[in-house]
Amino acid sequence: MKRKNKNIQRNSRRFFLTFFGFFLFLFSALLVQGKCPQRTGPVDILPGDVCSFCGMHITEKKFSGQYITSDGKVKKFDDIGCLVSSYIKEKEKVKKIWVADFENGEWLDTENALFSSGFTTPMHYGFVAFKKQNCKGDCITFEDLVKKIVETHNEE
Repeated sequence: MKRKNKNIQRNSRRFFLTFFGFFLFLFSALLVQGKCPQRTGPVDILPGDVCSFCGMHITEKKFSGQYITSDGKVKKFDDIGCLVSSYIKEKEKVKKIWVADFENGEWLDTENALFSSGFTTPMHYGFVAFKKQNCKGDCITFEDLVKKIVETHNEE
């Protein structure tokens, strides 16, 4: 009988320590997550990344773009047209938008970019981004680009 009670005590203690350890781990993970800084800049396009809108692999950075949502999620796109089409559907959640400069791949926020059409792009929207002072062709702002894609691709 004594041996049985000792086994029960040992098992109870083991259960308590395991449960307490798991609770401590969970609590510290949540605490660390809450203290992590939110992303404020663009992230790299990595091999294997796919477009958040059309699901195609992102193969050429010069046509790509990305945005971050208010909950910290980064969405990447293989074509600026895909970015705009997705943006139209969830613009109230979009916190910041970046597009790749067609000439050098540098990330530009949309306030510092102009867009030009007539290019062959992955999803055939035809728009690329340039730094404002380097834009070629008929250049439009991001707001005008959104309007143009709504008109020509029936997005809303």
